[in-house]
Amino acid sequence: MKKAKYYLLLALVVIMSGCDDFLEKNPPSKPSENTFWKQKSDLDMALTACYGTMTKFSHGYFSFGTPQWDSFVDNCHSVGEGITFDVFQGNIDPSTVGIIQDVYKGSYVGITRMNLFLYQLDRYENTDLSDTERDFYKGQVLFLRAFYYSFLYRCYGDVPLILEPLDLETQYQPKVEAAKILEQIYSDLDDAIGLLPDNTYLELPGRVTKGAALALKVRIMLYDAYNDNGKADIGKMGNILTVAEQIKGYSLSNDFESIFQGAGQETNTEIIFSTKYLAPNNWHTSDLWFGAWLRCAPLTNLVSEFEFKDGTSFSTENPLYNPENPIENRDPRLDMSTFYQQLVMGDVEQPVTGVLPTGYGLKKFVTRDKTQYPIGYNTRSDQDWVHFRYAEILLAIAEAENEVNGPTQKAYDAINSIRARKGVDMPPLPTGLNQTQMREKIRHERRIELAFEGHRYFDLKRWRIIGEIMNNFDEPTLPLYKSVFEDRFYLWPIPQSEIDKNNGVLVQNPNYK
Repeated sequence: MKKAKYYLLLALVVIMSGCDDFLEKNPPSKPSENTFWKQKSDLDMALTACYGTMTKFSHGYFSFGTPQWDSFVDNCHSVGEGITFDVFQGNIDPSTVGIIQDVYKGSYVGITRMNLFLYQLDRYENTDLSDTERDFYKGQVLFLRAFYYSFLYRCYGDVPLILEPLDLETQYQPKVEAAKILEQIYSDLDDAIGLLPDNTYLELPGRVTKGAALALKVRIMLYDAYNDNGKADIGKMGNILTVAEQIKGYSLSNDFESIFQGAGQETNTEIIFSTKYLAPNNWHTSDLWFGAWLRCAPLTNLVSEFEFKDGTSFSTENPLYNPENPIENRDPRLDMSTFYQQLVMGDVEQPVTGVLPTGYGLKKFVTRDKTQYPIGYNTRSDQDWVHFRYAEILLAIAEAENEVNGPTQKAYDAINSIRARKGVDMPPLPTGLNQTQMREKIRHERRIELAFEGHRYFDLKRWRIIGEIMNNFDEPTLPLYKSVFEDRFYLWPIPQSEIDKNNGVLVQNPNYK
């Protein structure tokens, strides 16, 4: 079935730019409050613009640019991208541009749209909208607002809490404690869970469903479940199990690569929520960024974490090791996620222009179809960006179960099902592990399974080991590639440009003044 059939929501993309402007500033040539918000089609346009914030802002850090988050830590190196290199090297201060500034600004652009939509939806009186439809609209937008606040909470901590449209009298907003931001995230998600339908993502492609709201809640609950010493709160971990096990109707895909590639995404049972793209009107540049431009060149530090196919740890002394092709005889996810020296897609060998600084390139998200552009050079990519998938939920169940009850069969089953995925077929974890050993296995599996999907940076932060890992980081292929992580970097500074324009109301985060 053709991809376009599923993308009714994106049919409005061509006219979305007018709604984009209206949601921010009501220019004279665009729709105004006197002519907009009058019929259901207006709500559809506005909702499309709300979803559009994931695709249009902040260099794709909320969607297709997500692999760049892994370049802050020990998974990949962003070639020629000084913005992410600044974070890696600890060159972080209030005037730092790039992601430090973009995530803050992009989040509030999204939140502003969500607040306006919710404000107008509450006042919408036309009879062409049923109560069920109203609930669905509201649930989707509450999820999206929580999504953006989840980035602000994890990156900046204390930030302004804005829940309604601002005017000249209310435009300057002070920060509130991070705990209040977290409380609002949970409130929005709980409301969304109650409003959204039980349909799976396959049944409502392109739309937020209850499963997505539950998945985001699980992700944030995991982040919140560790104290400043990296110790898990058993009560919070128990609550994570309760929420995670409410996610129904999803299963692991029988084809790992199809989760991230065009046609396979249309019928994929693992995807819980993704950002939809459809060229030529709605596209991104991930093939170029992560293909030819090497914005996320895998580090050998990560590659060496992939086991051999018999389940043994990597070692150059292992008889399975092939120095001419280090990917050979390894966990199949290594070959599905990376390439060594030469990008091979089926029978096609694609020469790599420029130097691979680590010897490895990113393959996981690169389009396999070479009909229009050379592989890795497509400037109008339209594979969907997957935000939540069922493997992440299974990993959360394993982590929470192990912290609450130790290495039970439930924890083993969750991890082993991922390892046993068809086409991966890795052997199960060894039996008899203690809790500490199982914890390390789970963390290892997260790094392998979710590589380049934007989790590693936040995982190391929540486990409170990012300083230990990064200040002792060593990359054999890049001997001068050194990382610096100070405790103050657990929270980023509020961008100085935002401080300057907030009339003294917004104050800087500690240790950046």
